[in-house]
Amino acid sequence: MSRLPQRAASGSTVLLAGWLFADLLLLLLVIALGSLPREERTGATPAPTVPSPPASTQPAQRGLVLKPCSFTVRTGSAASVRKQFGAQLGRAGVADRTAGFVLSFGTAPDPGPGQEAAERVNSIVTDGFSRFEHAPKRGYWKGGPSGRVRIDVFFLATPDGDTSFPKRCRSSDDEDG
Repeated sequence: MSRLPQRAASGSTVLLAGWLFADLLLLLLVIALGSLPREERTGATPAPTVPSPPASTQPAQRGLVLKPCSFTVRTGSAASVRKQFGAQLGRAGVADRTAGFVLSFGTAPDPGPGQEAAERVNSIVTDGFSRFEHAPKRGYWKGGPSGRVRIDVFFLATPDGDTSFPKRCRSSDDEDG
């Protein structure tokens, strides 16, 4: 006789668990319907969209040239660094290109002075060249004798969307070691 009440209690627990899952399923359905956009819930048709212009008249998305153009300047006065860098940009045919981001490597026997030189050159480049003004810049150290900073510039695509490496640039990626 004692077994019968246990079975009844056990059966009601299973029954309650079934109702709990049914209630949870109903709750998930309400949440899913509530998260739909208003047009889909009410059955209203969305307002007509304006057709996009042909691809030839749309501005190109600005991609990034994945290989950096590398330039090396000797540290010195801001005017000297600007003159060296500007001349190298002109020779490479990229003076009119916009920088996507810039990595500078200050050469020095110790990290502190090397990184400081790189960051100083970055601020000179930012102040002296408007096409570099908004590009993120990072300064790093590279071991060696003091007095030089290598500037790796990752340019944005040209206005027509070209992301190929500029022909007259040289890249630190091509150097050995």
